[in-house]
Amino acid sequence: MNPLCRTLLSSLLAAGVCGAAHAQSTDSKWYGEIGLSQLNIKAEDGPLSAKARPGLLTGTIGYQWLPNLAVEGFVAGGVSKDEIKLNGVNTGIDAKIPSAYGIFFKPGIRLGERVELFGRVGYARTKLQLSAGGINVDETGDDVAYGLGLNVHLSRQSYLQANWMNYHDSDNIKVEGVGLVYGRRF
Repeated sequence: MNPLCRTLLSSLLAAGVCGAAHAQSTDSKWYGEIGLSQLNIKAEDGPLSAKARPGLLTGTIGYQWLPNLAVEGFVAGGVSKDEIKLNGVNTGIDAKIPSAYGIFFKPGIRLGERVELFGRVGYARTKLQLSAGGINVDETGDDVAYGLGLNVHLSRQSYLQANWMNYHDSDNIKVEGVGLVYGRRF
């Protein structure tokens, strides 16, 4: 795990422990999230289609700016790689997302006492690493990122989240994923 992800994970866990110890109310505007995402990377060029499905550890720090609008900072690091398949055939080339970060606006609406539907839109910078036989090639891209999700509140301070995100969609390369997240207000 890269040092940035390790630091974020430690910070979020410490915030969660401190939050539990102090038992703060739901009036807190700050929150942190940590989760895992299964990515789907697709690259197409005419009749050729390459696909890979690496894993990502995600971390988010957010501030509930208005009742239905939050601002978030996002970082992520790869936790697994996947072999690229070219038109369904293994290539011997592995794909991994070593890092990603971004900033988002997150509008949301409550659907009941415990459920919240939200969207995300903002900017993300994603680094893709391809490796084969000890040779690594890195490519970084910036793009508008967006997604949808659902929070299910476990208590006044914590929730579980399922989300879908599109991190990059340009130059015939698309990076999107689904994630499961644990969130906590602090």
